Amino acid sequence: MNIFLNPHIFSNLVLAITSLFVFFRYFRQQPVLIRWLWGIFFGSISLVAFTDLLFYAGVEGLGMAHEIFEAGEMTLGALCLVTASWCLIMRYESGSFLFYSTVGLGALLFYCITWYRVEYVGLIIKAFCILVTLLISCVGLANRQKSALWTLFSMMLLALSTKSGKLPLPMDPVDINHYMMVLSVICVGRAVRDQYKILF
Repeated sequence: MNIFLNPHIFSNLVLAITSLFVFFRYFRQQPVLIRWLWGIFFGSISLVAFTDLLFYAGVEGLGMAHEIFEAGEMTLGALCLVTASWCLIMRYESGSFLFYSTVGLGALLFYCITWYRVEYVGLIIKAFCILVTLLISCVGLANRQKSALWTLFSMMLLALSTKSGKLPLPMDPVDINHYMMVLSVICVGRAVRDQYKILF
């Protein structure tokens, strides 16, 4: 069997490549600290997708690495998403304190989850971060910012991706999750592209 015909491998490959492409395409002009926050978010998604790809390709011994990267995506990556979205929509220049406090808190949560092996807490943290980012988007919409609309779409897709098993689509829930995350990542890139545009 050709491993590249496995739909899980293909969807992971699409997600990893899209995440990296969107980051390098749209975030080069962002301030350094904000670019780092976005980089942690996109990098965590790419690492999880890449280790998933290797797992489905038959590479053994990646169970622990996959758990660690997934915990990083649900904690550090999610918190960086909240702070970066705040800076994007509120047009706030991230200072060193905001950057290091975000990374520090994310690293602390990541450590607690991996040390005590309570992965389900990561799902709660990720859901909370998505909700906070949605609220930030609503504030941006009140100010008629186009980037807030794209962020809203992105968070809705990201939230739906976590419920992929309950969506009535003729596709494996794993692949639905990956493709919805791909669309979410693209929407984030569009949000940065339209950062200074007004909705109407």
